Amino acid sequence: MPNRYVEHIPLPDIPRAVRNAKAHDLVGIRRSIEEFGCVIAGELDERTGRLVVGHGRLQVLEEMAAEGASPPEGVKLTDDGTWMAPIVRGWASRSDADAEAYLIANNRTSERGGWEDDVLAEMLASIAESDARLLDSTGYSAEDLADLEAALAADLPPGFDTGDDGGVEREEELPEPGDAPTEERAAVWGIVVTCDTEEQQAGLLERLTDEGWNVRALM
Repeated sequence: MPNRYVEHIPLPDIPRAVRNAKAHDLVGIRRSIEEFGCVIAGELDERTGRLVVGHGRLQVLEEMAAEGASPPEGVKLTDDGTWMAPIVRGWASRSDADAEAYLIANNRTSERGGWEDDVLAEMLASIAESDARLLDSTGYSAEDLADLEAALAADLPPGFDTGDDGGVEREEELPEPGDAPTEERAAVWGIVVTCDTEEQQAGLLERLTDEGWNVRALM
């Protein structure tokens, strides 16, 4: 099996995959590249000579180059000023179906992994406290962090809630189940539906709204 290695290739010389179903957050990708540099721009399939990973990153690099921006760290220049992107080489697909399966799997497995929300909230809060600009480069905003912390607080054991400063406070003792008068019990009941992707969430939200349900989206 060939060893993997990184080669800087001129952007115009990197053929894209024939088909790519993945949409990209180009604004977020650019913000990340501008903050952290271009660590790896993509991966090339040695059998087809085409890109299998990194289409969004290369599109952003092309847009930056066309605008006359300075090349980010990790991108080299040819003598004529052409941008050269760091590309992982050494992997070869077994067939066209194999290449497309890897392209999809590379994106889908990341989507399905999800997040450990409590750990994510702690990390984002630490980053925001250190440098608000770094928080923006993660793809999360201060509003996203607030929503995440509120959602986590909603799952705390009975008797706890978040205070005005975001800390956890003890509330008045709650009555045992069944002690409250019937007329004081909640008349509205809710459920939480977990979606695999943002697109699935938006579609479900739109459908339920059209059906007359009172719904809202959570990050």
